[in-house]
Amino acid sequence: MAEAAVSFVVERLADILEEIDFQTNVRNEVERLKDELMRMRCFLRDADAKQDDDARVSNWVSDIRNVAYDAEDLIDLFILRIDSVKKKNSIKRFASLFKDWKHRSKIAKELVAIQGRILDISQSCETYGIKNIGEGISTAREKLRKQRRSSPRGEEKDIVGLDDDIAKLVTQLVQTEDHWHAISIVGMGGIGKTTLAKKVYKHGDIQARFPTRAWVYVSQEFSTRDILQAIIKQVATTGRNLEKLREEELEEILYEHLRKKRYLVVLDDVWSIEAWNSLSEAFPDGSNGSRVMLTTRNRSIALKADARSVPYDLHFLSKENGWLLFCKKAFIHSADSHRSPQLEEIGKEIVEKCAGLPLAIIVMGGLLSRKRNLGEWKRVLSNMSSFFAEDPNGVSAILALSYNDLPYYLKSCFLHLGQFPEDHPIPTHKLFRLWIAESLIPQQGERMEDIAEDYLNELIERNMVQVAKLSINERVKQCRLHDLLRDLSISKAKAEGFHEIQGSQNIHPSARYRRHSMYSTFNWRQYKHPNPHLRSLLFFRVDHHQSQVNCYRDDPYKMKDSDLDYICKNFKLLRVLELEGIPCTTIPSIIGSLIHLKYLGLKETNLQELSSAIGSLQNLQPLDVAANLHLQTIPNVIWKIAKLRYLYMCGHKYGGPLRIDTLKHLQALSEINVQKWMQNNHANLTSLQKLGIRGNFSLKATEIFNSIVALVQLQSLYLRTEDAEFPSLTQLSALQNLVKLHMRGTIRQLPSSQEFPPNLSQLTLEHAHLKQDSVGILENLPRLLILRLKARSYDGAKMAIAVSGFPQLEFLEFHSLESLEELNLEEGAALRLRSFRIINCGNLKMLPEGMRSLTALRELDIEEMPKSFVDRIRGEDFYKVQHVSSILFV
Repeated sequence: MAEAAVSFVVERLADILEEIDFQTNVRNEVERLKDELMRMRCFLRDADAKQDDDARVSNWVSDIRNVAYDAEDLIDLFILRIDSVKKKNSIKRFASLFKDWKHRSKIAKELVAIQGRILDISQSCETYGIKNIGEGISTAREKLRKQRRSSPRGEEKDIVGLDDDIAKLVTQLVQTEDHWHAISIVGMGGIGKTTLAKKVYKHGDIQARFPTRAWVYVSQEFSTRDILQAIIKQVATTGRNLEKLREEELEEILYEHLRKKRYLVVLDDVWSIEAWNSLSEAFPDGSNGSRVMLTTRNRSIALKADARSVPYDLHFLSKENGWLLFCKKAFIHSADSHRSPQLEEIGKEIVEKCAGLPLAIIVMGGLLSRKRNLGEWKRVLSNMSSFFAEDPNGVSAILALSYNDLPYYLKSCFLHLGQFPEDHPIPTHKLFRLWIAESLIPQQGERMEDIAEDYLNELIERNMVQVAKLSINERVKQCRLHDLLRDLSISKAKAEGFHEIQGSQNIHPSARYRRHSMYSTFNWRQYKHPNPHLRSLLFFRVDHHQSQVNCYRDDPYKMKDSDLDYICKNFKLLRVLELEGIPCTTIPSIIGSLIHLKYLGLKETNLQELSSAIGSLQNLQPLDVAANLHLQTIPNVIWKIAKLRYLYMCGHKYGGPLRIDTLKHLQALSEINVQKWMQNNHANLTSLQKLGIRGNFSLKATEIFNSIVALVQLQSLYLRTEDAEFPSLTQLSALQNLVKLHMRGTIRQLPSSQEFPPNLSQLTLEHAHLKQDSVGILENLPRLLILRLKARSYDGAKMAIAVSGFPQLEFLEFHSLESLEELNLEEGAALRLRSFRIINCGNLKMLPEGMRSLTALRELDIEEMPKSFVDRIRGEDFYKVQHVSSILFV
């Protein structure tokens, strides 16, 4: 993690050298510092892995991290001082020239001092005997590796909930297809991948199908030579001294022995694509049904091994199976009849905290099997994280292997995720903006948002982060951390000084941390503290009074003006300030002093007044004032925030003009009133990809739509008409890059299917009041994948979808279509439909007969529908949907 801190400072110094006109001596010192840190960064990756094993290495890494942070503070404070000089009037600025000279001289001296510290740190390596950091394996990791070394021998006891998994994998392995396949079991550490692989490997059908079998343990510190030798010893008798053969010779021997045999080789605990690549050439494809089976925490390795095979995702235990497993371990010496109800109650809480992870349940059950005192069980329940962490070969250590395997840039992102409250779904759009504002995402040729999404997906593939919600086009909309991985994240963050969480324990926050998360259960006002190093301050609503956000007057967590004054005066280097859901009626002018601020979250804060001082926030990237219904005016200074990338408002008319046409980096704008929109030169908004406009479109309709069509990068458009119906929409056909269109309001006449944007794939309609003739237009949109018809979007009692209608449609939603009574789906319509959702369509009598022809349909969601409708699906109409694998009734 020190590598991440140093990398960030190196990038920051490079930016500073471009942005600021330093004196020659200062510039030279900044460049020298940058070069020294770059050299030091090379050693940190290896040192990072040794920290747990050697206190000297840990202290050395900590010293480097601290000097990097001090260099960052020095630069940011210098910029703050220079900015304060610039803001003074001409007379005061002249008087400040001497001060400015003193500042520049002072920073030169302080940079020299930091150079000296770096030299001392470098020399301390030899002074304290820290040599050859990159060589060998840490003792702790080697012990854990030996303990985890797997073998198919020995009987796995107390297995729960794997019967279906075993049956599915055995079937997949013994299927008669002769093509070679690599089949992977994927899941987070401790979920039971090796246990499942052992049961499959020893299954009678597998032994009969594969006369030649081998099992090898790979691990992070693998040796290709050792693995090849281990496999050869299990599948062949060579009579040769394998120790004296080169890797290439071993590979050839193994290949020749396997070439004419039907074999199964298990590679347990594969961590890297390099490990697979080093072994894959030894496995011949004899087109005889041979298989390789891998266990891995990383889905991308599974796909690399065999892109044609779907990785087998091992899921967490259900509550019932988790409790059954716990009982087998905890009550091993007790008959069921002698169990204490109090112990059972605490045991069930412990199982719930293990969140379905078998390893954690087994460890807790084993620990408590020796304890029968109620007080002991309560103590374990209260200190589960400590018990996991205390065992050097236990749950925390095994999960930490995944953390240690992360590249430095993913470690920072993983630690950042730990700030979000437990069981708190994390919206990815918000997460990406926070990562960007925190400089966790590099500025490269790609959009930083795309890089952030790649980082999250890689964490998901490594089973470090869970998907909480997918969009219809299978992008992650919400994510979460497993409770035990969140504990790991928080523990590592604390050790690294990365962030501190203030929750239910009312203790003074430490000035050591550069990021603080304040939960609403923490009495922040009572424990205020200055922290000159603080860069990020996140407030989270976690209490059960969330509904009070809509009753702001008496909200106990209301942010007063004095609180915001305190923040601005005492945390001058802040880059991130998140207040979503925390009432704060006004944002005072002192906010303009936070010149480093990159992220300001004010969504749903009951904001009524926004100071014009926000125009001074030159580094601000997102400004979110959405869901603030009482905000009457947005000061006409937004145009000054040159780096603004996202602007979210309520769509109100607001008082006065609102200029935004200077914002060349603006990517998302929603919602803006149409009158304010038309006051701007839209051709300047060259980066705009997402736009939401609200108001009366019938006045100057041609000019309004021309202004939208001028946005050549536009991909997503939301239009909400007020006080009138939509005028002709044919001009939208010129939006070549538009893929997502959402319209709310009466549409008297839809454009023809040829007059829609040519690449439109998602369409949502609300209050459109369409008739049957409009369905004939929509069903001919050639690239439409997703269609949502929401409240009052369709006024007809009957709807018919014709043969060949909706040729590409994959998702269809009917929501609150009050008039709809009958749906007719002709055979051959919507043949690609995978998901159909019907919500609150109270007059719809039944599903159409044509449902039987929807052979691609996998999900049918029925929500808030009459009992008679539901009963028909479960009874007399079930034959229409019996082919659908998932039918959900809510």
